[in-house]
Amino acid sequence: MLSRGLSAEEVADVCRRYGALLERRCRLFMRDRSHAQDALQELFATLLKRGEGFRDAQSKYRWLCRVADRTCLDLLRRGKHVRNALPLEEMDPVGPAPGVDPAARLSVLRALADLEEPEQVLAVMLFVDGMSQGEAADELGVSRVTVNKRAQKIRDRLRISQDSSNRLLEEATS
Repeated sequence: MLSRGLSAEEVADVCRRYGALLERRCRLFMRDRSHAQDALQELFATLLKRGEGFRDAQSKYRWLCRVADRTCLDLLRRGKHVRNALPLEEMDPVGPAPGVDPAARLSVLRALADLEEPEQVLAVMLFVDGMSQGEAADELGVSRVTVNKRAQKIRDRLRISQDSSNRLLEEATS
């Protein structure tokens, strides 16, 4: 049987409930309002075509965030959207979630297009969403040791300060 997407009514409900949050997330990745709107439209089109996983998702918001992340990262990777990198403060006056180190988050958001696909996903989980290494390991289906090694490579590659790294490690292990 062919997989189905969500109905137009279901997508409209997603838009009402989560639209503002998803738009903010797309703006963070794309750092340009018009490109964020493009990503958001592509996300909703994806839901119409193959969004059936949303219905069974344990955490609907987390599921939508992953789809938004992949959509934005795909657009960046395909190079269709050249970043007119506006300052993050202008794009996100709210700032990072509690427990997320602002310096590490900023480093990751600025360098997303330069990271490999698996690094992008993990970097967003740890440094943008503030997930613990255990949560990221569960989400990715790998061991916590693997997540720790990959996170260290990302830190080294992006030169995230040691203070930021130590703070993140302490928070992830507590």
